[in-house]
Amino acid sequence: MKKIVIIALLSFVPFLAIGQVKQINDILDKYEKNKYVESILISPELLQMAGESQMNQPTKDLLSKLTELRILSVKSSHKENGVSVAQLLRQDLDRVISQENMSRILKIRDGEELMEMFKTKEDKGALLFLNSKPGEFTVISIFGKIDPSVVNAAISGEINIK
Repeated sequence: MKKIVIIALLSFVPFLAIGQVKQINDILDKYEKNKYVESILISPELLQMAGESQMNQPTKDLLSKLTELRILSVKSSHKENGVSVAQLLRQDLDRVISQENMSRILKIRDGEELMEMFKTKEDKGALLFLNSKPGEFTVISIFGKIDPSVVNAAISGEINIK
């Protein structure tokens, strides 16, 4: 009986990760449509093509783990119904981070600027960077197989987003 319960529970683990990613994507989709939000989406196809180009093997291995990269940025001065769009975006992301018990794996405060990095509990999930500074809020989301090599690459600057 214990084995059946354990197998049943383990079979739901992939759906939990999918749920986390879907919630994050739903929020990003919602704000991406907002006229005040600047957005960049790097599709799985572009990541795959980049992985096939002339790069060193560690970079190719890293890119093969990623399925999508999205960046959203909004000025704090842009408001809807009297509320900052940046504040609304941050609140929606904070809600998902809290509900899904995402791990905060990095926090850097430099004066008034705050950068935080969050990771979903499952390897097949997301890595979120939230950067708050006076006048602007930016979200960088990386989706795919988020294992220690991806986290280390993000922290060390091997994933260089310009």
